[in-house]
Amino acid sequence: MRPCKRFGAAFAVAVLLAITGCATARLNRFNTFSQAGVAYVAASQTVIQNAGTAAVNTDSALLLRSRPNLDQSQRTARLTASNTLLKQRLQVLQLISVHGKLLQAYFEALSSLSDAKATNSAGTAAQGVYDSLAKMSPDLKNAKMGATSVSSFIPTVTAPVVATFKVHALNEELKVRSKDIANELALQEAAFSAIEAELKTDTQEQQNFSETDSINQFAAEKPLPAEWASQRLTLLSTPAAVASADAASKAAAHLRSAFTALVENRLDSADLESLISDMSNLLTIAQSIEGAEK
Repeated sequence: MRPCKRFGAAFAVAVLLAITGCATARLNRFNTFSQAGVAYVAASQTVIQNAGTAAVNTDSALLLRSRPNLDQSQRTARLTASNTLLKQRLQVLQLISVHGKLLQAYFEALSSLSDAKATNSAGTAAQGVYDSLAKMSPDLKNAKMGATSVSSFIPTVTAPVVATFKVHALNEELKVRSKDIANELALQEAAFSAIEAELKTDTQEQQNFSETDSINQFAAEKPLPAEWASQRLTLLSTPAAVASADAASKAAAHLRSAFTALVENRLDSADLESLISDMSNLLTIAQSIEGAEK
């Protein structure tokens, strides 16, 4: 079962469509931002799963290609080494997944804090979630996927200048942790950039082999395979896993900039609609991935 099955992409699209009107009606922007964050996490879970599948499939294809040229001991060594690296990568992907889910929980806690009737439990929940984020962040920052380090993709983050809000509990939470949450969002952005970079490296080698095969088939005297044209289109296109990781990284960056604007009380209806549109695009990609796997 997919980790985002409980809150799937289709349901998240419906949520975003429902809150578009809320944004234009100037309802609680923290709640609207929270729903956009929930939608981001739902879609990004699918992207993470797809990245893991693509990494394994690409590696398997390369192993099969090299197998005839290796003796038994070399095959054993090559497969063992590949399995070790893939297990490490899948562990990092799981770390990114958990980090995203914790951010979702924080967004939901922040939405609760923006309610004038919020109790102390909402503040306690926000602090508890952040404590969990802070505990795991160093592992994610130091994580590597092959030769790619997550930390090398972390963008420069400017600390938000917290505005004054009517709800005291919300004010206090933002003063204490808004910069830290902006940093966690930047870490999500960096994580998906690292996924994209590593997938590009993986798929490029496979695409090079496929392109050579395509050229040899075209140059040969015998008839072309029936699927030659469609396979050529595929190998000349950006792999879906790479494109989805890029979209997730950009969505995280948008979420971070929106969070800063929200904290500074300058996030307007147009900004919210732009954010919702970006999350909807990511959800559409997630739905396409899920549909292709059925």
